[in-house]
Amino acid sequence: MSRYNSYEEKRPVTDNKIYIHPIWRGIGFALLIFAPIMGYASSILLLDLNKENKWIPVPKDLLISGSDPYLIIKIIITIVVAFIIFLLFQLITFFLYKVAGPSRYGPLDVPRVAYRGKKYKR
Repeated sequence: MSRYNSYEEKRPVTDNKIYIHPIWRGIGFALLIFAPIMGYASSILLLDLNKENKWIPVPKDLLISGSDPYLIIKIIITIVVAFIIFLLFQLITFFLYKVAGPSRYGPLDVPRVAYRGKKYKR
């Protein structure tokens, strides 16, 4: 046996990391897929309602020639609405985690120090 070899059997290395439950990965994947789909559906709905009610005038620079002249506008509205939907889902997730999540400090944490510093006199 050489100097750096051991007679003991090597133990498998285990991580003490906290792993994410696979269901949360599935929910995140579903949100990643459904947010743009809902954004596209809402962009079509908003464009139809805008044609009826004339809320915002559509700039002629964003219209293109072809089969769908509103394609650029649909893409812009889809991105904005998908971002808003994803932000809304994130806020709901943060709120639920704050309400039902684990406490900030565990039983082995040291309490916070109440010392604020030395008072200086001039």
